[in-house]
Order: sequence, then structure tokens, then C-alpha cells
Amino acid sequence: MSDTRRPLWSHRCTWTDLLVPVALDAGRGGLDISDGWPDRWTATWKYAGDEITGPVRHLGQVPVASRGPMRGFTWRREQRHRPGLESLVSTRRLHGFESLEEDQLLVALDFAGDLVEVLSQPLRIRFRTAEKWRSHTPLRIPAKRESR
Repeated sequence: MSDTRRPLWSHRCTWTDLLVPVALDAGRGGLDISDGWPDRWTATWKYAGDEITGPVRHLGQVPVASRGPMRGFTWRREQRHRPGLESLVSTRRLHGFESLEEDQLLVALDFAGDLVEVLSQPLRIRFRTAEKWRSHTPLRIPAKRESR
């Protein structure tokens, strides 16, 4: 992590410079992460208009750029959250966000000079908790350059 007292210039910034460390142990307590969980838990993503499901173990082998969003963004005047569109220099496109926090994440990702793609609502994960099976659609997946 960078020293926060020094200027942080975008041409030298990496994602690790923007990270705030958090403890993940508290959230693991309710998950079923017994032996074999990466093969039991599944991820579903869209590819060429079709939904593909496979074990989360293989998720990293699918390039982000080839995926489509699992669902689109919609908004209306009476919503409580603050959706909108953010223009990213890195991708040269508008990207939807559903809250001010998501908008701030997009700005931070764009500031880090190694961003090449952002995919919103990229997949759906089906996982087991201590009580039952659940599913979740994460916010977004950024893709960065392999080397600088």
C-alpha cells in the first residue's frame, strides 16, 4: 500500500494503492467452505447470448471481455438509491451504477492507470451457507492490463 501522505498520480497508480484492507474472516463463518466447495458452488455468466454454468473453480479461465452482463440496469424517479451513468476514460464508454458508492468505485478504477475493461453485473454465483443455498450477482468485475 502507498503512503497516503504523498501525492498519488494516476500514471503510477495501481489498484493496490487504492485498496483499504478489511478482514474477511467474519463473513466466512456463515459459509459452507468444507472440502470441495469450489466444485459445488457454481457461477453462471452470459457468453454469446447464452447462459453458461460451471463450478467456481474454473471461473478465472473465462476472459472478462467475452462475458455479457447477467442483468441490465434500470431506474425510475421514485427509487431510493442513486443510479446513473459514469463515463470512463479507460474504456471510452458509459458504465451504469446503482449507488453513489458504485459510482465512486468506477472513478477509482478509472484513476488507476491499468484498467482496460469493466463488466457490470458479470455473473451469478450459487453458494451454500450453513443454512441453505443462496445466489448473488456481484457488482462488477474490472479487467486490468497484464503488464505496465
